Amino acid sequence: MRWLIAAYQPVGLFSLKHGEATSTGGKSLLVPTPFAIRTALLDAAIRVKGVDYGPQAFEYISSLYLAVRPPEWVVVTNLFAKVLKPERDSERGRAMQQTIAFREYVYLGGTLELAAGGKPPALEAVASLVPHVTSFGKRGSLFQLMEPPQMTDELPDGFTALDGVYVKGNRVKGNLPPAFASGLIQMMDDWGESLTFSKINIYSNEKIDLGSDRIRKGVILPYRLVRSGKGFTQYQRI
Repeated sequence: MRWLIAAYQPVGLFSLKHGEATSTGGKSLLVPTPFAIRTALLDAAIRVKGVDYGPQAFEYISSLYLAVRPPEWVVVTNLFAKVLKPERDSERGRAMQQTIAFREYVYLGGTLELAAGGKPPALEAVASLVPHVTSFGKRGSLFQLMEPPQMTDELPDGFTALDGVYVKGNRVKGNLPPAFASGLIQMMDDWGESLTFSKINIYSNEKIDLGSDRIRKGVILPYRLVRSGKGFTQYQRI
C-alpha cells in the first residue's frame, strides 16, 4: 500500500472538543481526529471542484487509512471564559444569558505530519486537495502546508495509526494494536461504514447517527505528561 505524506505547521492555537464534551465544558483533543481530517479534505474537494465532485471525492476519502506523526511538544492551556447561551426562561424577556464556560487551547510545538494510505487513484485525487486544506476542526485552528505532499511505498517510522477499537451495539469492533503501546488514550471520531455523502452534506435533511455513521475510536497518542500547573499541561512525544 502506498502512502501520501503531508506536513503542516500550526499557524495559531488548536482547539477541537471531545465528542463527549458539553458546550460549557470544552476540553480539547491534542491533534485532529480522523473525522476532522476526512471532512476537511471533502470540504476542499467541493470548494475546488464543485458539489458534483463531492460523491466521488467522498468515496476516495472514505477508503483511506490515516496516520499521524504529532509534534514533539504539546502544551494545553485552560481557562474560564464568559459566553452567551440561549435563555431558557422566556419570562426574563431576553434571548441570551451570560454564563461561564471552560475552554482549552492547544499549542503544538512543531510540525504535524499526516499520512494517508490507499490505492493510487485515491491518493492522486487527495494529493491535489491537500494544499487547499487550511484548518482542521474549528475554523480558527489554522494550519499551513510546509511543502508539496510526498508519495512513498512504506509508512515512515514515527507515525501512529488513527485507528482503534470502538463499540457498536453490544460488540467491540476495530483493530487492536499489534503490541502494547505507551501513551495517552484519546477518543477520536471517524467516518463509519454506513456514512454516505448525502448524510454528511449539510444541505441534506438526513442525519448522522452516532455509533454507526460516526464512530468513536480509542487512539493511543505517543505522549507522556511532563509537567502541569493551574492553567496548563505540557506533554512530550515519546
